[in-house]
Amino acid sequence: MMPQAPFSPTVPDDVAGIFDALGLTLLGIADAMPDAAATARYQAWLQAGRHGDMVWMERHAVGKYDPSQILPGCRSVLVTGLSYYQPGACGVGQGRIARYAWGRDYHRVLGNRLRRAARQLTDRYPQDRFKGYTDALPLDERYYACAGGAGFIGRNTLLIHSALGSWFVIGEILSARHWPATPLREPRHGACPTGCRKCLDVCPTGALTDFGEIDASRCISYLTIENKGPIPAEYRKAVGAWLFGCDLCQEVCPFQLRKQVTTERDFLAWRAGPGVSPSEILAMDEDAFAARFAGTPIMRTGLWRMQRNACIVAGNLQDAQSLPALHRMRIGADLILREHAAWALAQYT
Repeated sequence: MMPQAPFSPTVPDDVAGIFDALGLTLLGIADAMPDAAATARYQAWLQAGRHGDMVWMERHAVGKYDPSQILPGCRSVLVTGLSYYQPGACGVGQGRIARYAWGRDYHRVLGNRLRRAARQLTDRYPQDRFKGYTDALPLDERYYACAGGAGFIGRNTLLIHSALGSWFVIGEILSARHWPATPLREPRHGACPTGCRKCLDVCPTGALTDFGEIDASRCISYLTIENKGPIPAEYRKAVGAWLFGCDLCQEVCPFQLRKQVTTERDFLAWRAGPGVSPSEILAMDEDAFAARFAGTPIMRTGLWRMQRNACIVAGNLQDAQSLPALHRMRIGADLILREHAAWALAQYT
């Protein structure tokens, strides 16, 4: 159930002040203790092949639940978050872009501030070491955020905060200096209702399970972003209009009622979202792609994968403007794009 009022744990003033001055909220502090049980669960998840072709996740196993493997002598994990939610909808005939990618790449926006925070902490405590990261290291950020009282892990596997919902990106500073941890003594952020299946039911590929786990190899975000090969035929209709990522399990979550609209100008200045016409993607060359999406998360996916996705979206939308490009791609040199274009053309009636 949802708590009556939003909650954030109390953190020490000396460190919270540094985060506040940089426009960040220090959501919580976790002890940097290794967790053998969590490591074992992660290994079982990998062995089941739930990570798809993300082989780098196998290399991450050693430091996933042991921060000292990343920063020797790490004693505390300082967790922060930055809201990216904003209203908006793509136009008719456009492919959808996940909200976090509408504006500037959050790795840069949040990462730059975390590096500044780490430098300020080093200046204040020169005898200690500090390293700031956002989604760029093996650490299970959600696990340590939850351990530091920043929220709870929802059935959709996302971290849910009582004031932000799940529409925020997480960053952390690994610290060789120890601060008292801020774990929750009670479920102050709430918990998923026992009978709620909204996120499970809305997922068109069945990537979410009843046990709060995800088969990443079936997730639309994985299929359209991380997946470096063809999108399996059995999931193509389920991809729908999603060109990049997916927000469905967040959009239906009851804990989004208190979501806050971001004030970050870098997120509000749209460069990629909320939607892009598949015909525009299919007509691009590398220069046009870079000119259109430079500085956004879409750049890491690259033109080839975005054109693969655009074929699927064009077919699902039966987008007339994409037909000339699909016909050209159908006889092109790239075998995978040829097959995806042929699939798309077969969807038109």
